[in-house]
Amino acid sequence: MPNLYPDLEAEVVNPDSNTADMMEYISVGEALKLLTPFKGEKRDVLAFIANVDTAFEMNDPRNEGILLKFVLTRIIGKPRTAIAHRNLETWEELKEFLKNTYTKKRTLDYRANQLFNTKLSKAERVSEWIHRIRKLGSKFREAALQDCLQDERAHIFTLADKLRNICFVQGLYSNIIQTIVRSRNHSSFDDIAETALEEESAIFSKNERYKNSNTESPNCSNCNKLGHVASRCYLKDRKDTRVNQLSVKNESREKDSDIICYNC
Repeated sequence: MPNLYPDLEAEVVNPDSNTADMMEYISVGEALKLLTPFKGEKRDVLAFIANVDTAFEMNDPRNEGILLKFVLTRIIGKPRTAIAHRNLETWEELKEFLKNTYTKKRTLDYRANQLFNTKLSKAERVSEWIHRIRKLGSKFREAALQDCLQDERAHIFTLADKLRNICFVQGLYSNIIQTIVRSRNHSSFDDIAETALEEESAIFSKNERYKNSNTESPNCSNCNKLGHVASRCYLKDRKDTRVNQLSVKNESREKDSDIICYNC
């Protein structure tokens, strides 16, 4: 593996050499100004590769070895550790490693895995799920078409659309909505999506009515009726009065029991 800490002045080809016309190229030092450090971020890898390609194109081919050494110094963090365990002798080998490791794979199995394993979360609405599944289904279709023949395209479209519809229903959070959508046997994604939206709206309205009924109609612990609390129960005073009346009657009976009848 090339030395990761090269000496620029010692190894670079002399620009004044008569063996090549150096007027067409830039120096290694100038080429290095094109390169910003790569830390392993997937969003940065393609830009880094493009800049390194430009640096090699603008530099004398005889300096490829020293330029590669300085390119390696621009790779830091986890990618640097990963590269240290591999024998990458050329920029093409290093570029292939970076692409395979730090770019998102666009293969059919990658898109299929995304489509099959994505689900609607509790915090999401069905409208958001419709948008997301359409996007994933479109990318799955594109990946499926990459290696197919022209006469196979119609079958690929049909299969991809059926899989998208299945994954949409399967990914719905509510089992109730899933069951109702399946029972309609729609073949069109628009019809499936519309049914899911309608059922979500119906469930939401029902839940709101239930919440409002509980909020507006509290349960009275005094009479067990809805619409008021015990402190405002209209039967409270009547209940107390009845208790008082019963107490008075009992007391009068006790007093009457002390009187002796001389007749019988």
